[in-house]
Amino acid sequence: MTVEIRVCPPERFTEFLKSAEVAFSDDVSDDLIQRVEAVSDKERYLCAMENDRFVATAGVFGVGLSVPGGGDMPAGGITWVTVVPTHRRRGIMREMMRRMIDDCHRRGEPIAMLWAAEGAIYQRFGFGLATFTLNLEAETTAVGFTRDWPREGAFRLLPAGQGLELVTPIYEAARATRAGFLSRTPAWWVGILPLVEKDAKGGEARRLVVYETADGPEAYAIYKTKSDWNARGPKSILTLDEAMASTPRGTREIWRYLFEVDLVRTLKTWRLPFDHPIFALAAEPRRLGTTMGDGLWVRILDVAAALEGRTYGIDGHGNGGLTLDLRDDYCAWNAGRWRLDASDGSARVARTDLEADLALDANDLACLFMGGYTATALAGAGRVVELRPGGLALADGLFPTASQPWCPQEF
Repeated sequence: MTVEIRVCPPERFTEFLKSAEVAFSDDVSDDLIQRVEAVSDKERYLCAMENDRFVATAGVFGVGLSVPGGGDMPAGGITWVTVVPTHRRRGIMREMMRRMIDDCHRRGEPIAMLWAAEGAIYQRFGFGLATFTLNLEAETTAVGFTRDWPREGAFRLLPAGQGLELVTPIYEAARATRAGFLSRTPAWWVGILPLVEKDAKGGEARRLVVYETADGPEAYAIYKTKSDWNARGPKSILTLDEAMASTPRGTREIWRYLFEVDLVRTLKTWRLPFDHPIFALAAEPRRLGTTMGDGLWVRILDVAAALEGRTYGIDGHGNGGLTLDLRDDYCAWNAGRWRLDASDGSARVARTDLEADLALDANDLACLFMGGYTATALAGAGRVVELRPGGLALADGLFPTASQPWCPQEF
């Protein structure tokens, strides 16, 4: 039979999402379906169909991505990429990726991005690892704080369905300080905050706590707890979905709250950046139970627009000229030699015939773009090649950021 790749029929969107259960070996809840429908442009969702049955899925949603310097760049978030086991290794996903990348480029989105189930799949399409994640399985009673800071402010547990007006400014303040955050509309927040119909009560219901001072709300956390006991007493687990703060005090106090929830012995969370303040707050960092993972993968679709859309230098005021010899077989319009001239943090980028300082490919440029890698680190792996002395040092002075990039939300 012939497999046809097409835009998913809007009236079959729920069926489209449900078909992912087979590939992901997981259930797609009605709640998740409603959340996806609320934020999706359905004309950007592709399906592969055989005999009127879904055999593969993929989609893109348009969103703003915070980039170094605090700017907001249009990006295409690639998601729901699945192929049923019976149709693997037929080039279906490759063809769908081609269509999505070209569509993002036509729409003027300089960046495509995704969270990868398997990173090796997407590197062949020019994606590079832009953020890392640290995961915690912390012993709450053993971590402790490095200092005996005074307790300030107060906490408020909000009923499900409330709190949007309190958490939004906190999230936006945190977003302004780091690259990697996604913009959030009220429809996006519906899928993040506790829901009236789902999280009103119960041990594993999501909870929203807000930390406030005389200056107003400074932090929030969204979490759930699972009760557990043994002969030695309580050993409940707190699973943290998200904790954000707009001030150092807010960061300290929201984490103090989380470590002191009664009856909890283990705190689990994921997607934290390498330089999260919790590692400087903790008196016993090893008791945080840290593991590392990959985070957001990025693909540069428009070299000039992407590189001109961020700032340069640790302080955002970097200066210097850098010429890149870029290899890009998948998006051939990017390939060639590019000149980046930064002045007081802003850059002009254009094609050039000048001798190149560095040679790299699309994956490497994606790794550099958000500031999570240095050019020297990539050169140490044999990926970036210094063609002119001083090229690596110059790139190292321009691309890194004061804070590590952080994407706190999977999609």
